[in-house]
Amino acid sequence: MDHPIGALRQTAIIALGAALALAACGKPAPPAAPPPTPPAAANTAAPAASDTADAADAKAFLDGLYAHYKTSKNNNFQMFDANVREVFDPATIQLLNQDTKALNGDLGVIDGDWLCDCQDFVSLKATVAVQSASPTDAKATADFTDTGMPGQGARHAAFDLVKVNGAWRIHDITDQGEASLRSQLSDEIKSLAKGPKKSDPNVAP
Repeated sequence: MDHPIGALRQTAIIALGAALALAACGKPAPPAAPPPTPPAAANTAAPAASDTADAADAKAFLDGLYAHYKTSKNNNFQMFDANVREVFDPATIQLLNQDTKALNGDLGVIDGDWLCDCQDFVSLKATVAVQSASPTDAKATADFTDTGMPGQGARHAAFDLVKVNGAWRIHDITDQGEASLRSQLSDEIKSLAKGPKKSDPNVAP
């Protein structure tokens, strides 16, 4: 004959097992893992359309300047004189005027043409490249040779450009192996402001 208490205990254990099984079946599934993060867009994005247009305009500006040097025949282009406003921004023009005033008719650091890195030319062939450009400024280079003076070899110039009233202008030029134009002008103005050195043989006692 079965013991009544044992039967009750056995029935309770079976009921508890069934309840646990039902609970396990109703347990919600774990949340799905988030999708992998794609690579940063900045690493693969193409240059903005505006940057591309600014670079093209900056290149066109320098190409236009070097077009004046395709031939020396009947060429009256003067980057530091008659055509200075077509070449430089107002800040650099002001610096050029300050240097001219300080020189008082003497010859200074500008003893040639900085676009061709020469005093005379026959026919320049230039390749312009723009390294960076924004709506306000750009950096570019020019590599050029004078096909009429092959003995001079290849030359290189770097440009800092700024946009003035919607048009590109040169803010500074650095010819190969030289300090920049603005740097040389500033140093010359400061030197002239100090007056001639006492040891200068050209200065009368």
